[in-house]
Amino acid sequence: MWNPKVRAHLQDFDRESYIHESHCPIVLNCNGLESTLPHAPEVEAFIKNYDWVSNMWKTGDTSYKALTEEICNYWKDFADISEEQIKIGYGSMQVLERINKVFLDEHATVLGYVPQFVEYITEVRVSGARFEGIAMSPEDNFTFHADSLLDALNERHTLLYIDNPNNPTGQLIPLDEIEALVSRAHELGVVVIVDEAYGDYAPKEASAVQLLPRYENIIVTRTLTKGFHFAATRIGYGIFSGRLGEFYDKGNLPFAVPSVSALLAREALRGGSVLDTVRQMIKKEKESLIPELEKRGFSVASTYTCCPISLVSVEDRDVDLAHLLAEKGIEVRSGKDYPHLGKNYVRIATPKKALDFFACLDR
Repeated sequence: MWNPKVRAHLQDFDRESYIHESHCPIVLNCNGLESTLPHAPEVEAFIKNYDWVSNMWKTGDTSYKALTEEICNYWKDFADISEEQIKIGYGSMQVLERINKVFLDEHATVLGYVPQFVEYITEVRVSGARFEGIAMSPEDNFTFHADSLLDALNERHTLLYIDNPNNPTGQLIPLDEIEALVSRAHELGVVVIVDEAYGDYAPKEASAVQLLPRYENIIVTRTLTKGFHFAATRIGYGIFSGRLGEFYDKGNLPFAVPSVSALLAREALRGGSVLDTVRQMIKKEKESLIPELEKRGFSVASTYTCCPISLVSVEDRDVDLAHLLAEKGIEVRSGKDYPHLGKNYVRIATPKKALDFFACLDR
């Protein structure tokens, strides 16, 4: 058999992902891939008034200056950041992938905690690096404790990866715990990535963007695909402290996103006040969903009520909970796809109406 000269560690590599096609008829989508929540009216106005015919044939501004200016403006009350610190990507995952491209090789180790965003962990392994995950305890309701990472962190780590809010639990890590980790990592020469993909479901006061002026070893990544519901345009960005952006540029490519997508993202940020409504809508339904789930014998991990995702489980490890819910017409993410979880766990994205979930469950 002819074998291409693929990197050795990829020869027998099996990619782990939580993106799967459902084979059951779906009545209620709780997998987080789509949203019925409000969006910024500024975006709709831009779409209606934009000269699509003329501009579709133009390259546009590949520096994305209009967007980076708006990002600086968006954060101006919380951090003094410059446009040069901001890197635009096709979703925050592309930014994360390129960070790995710059920092990781077969000799590198990334420290994190589990369960956590599995696609990033997979990308670490694709790079040839090792991911060392400190497990959150189910006995402690999967509550995050910075001390466990502080105890594990040392000079041999290249990166420390923290998603906040956490995917899949939806819990929000306090900023003082994040800062303790960034401070210790700085002493050890370790770069910290704070992945705030779900960060728009929390107030800006909770963001690690505020730490950027004080530390030179932190990167904060964010996306407009979650709270702003820009899933189809896939716009994300990273904000880099110190000299980290210079190194990122060495491994970056031009034309990261379509210029019109960047303009749409700018309009979304201008309409950021819609996030207050989004958070309150989620909070209302999540505060109805969780008590009823617990009343029915399900366990729900520590979570933040304004973040749409929750980690739900049953005690019996032989129960395939995602399959059971799919048979009821409810699509969720299976715990099988997350490190240190099993098929008796699922990640549920809060539906528009909690009652719809239980109507399906009781069919």
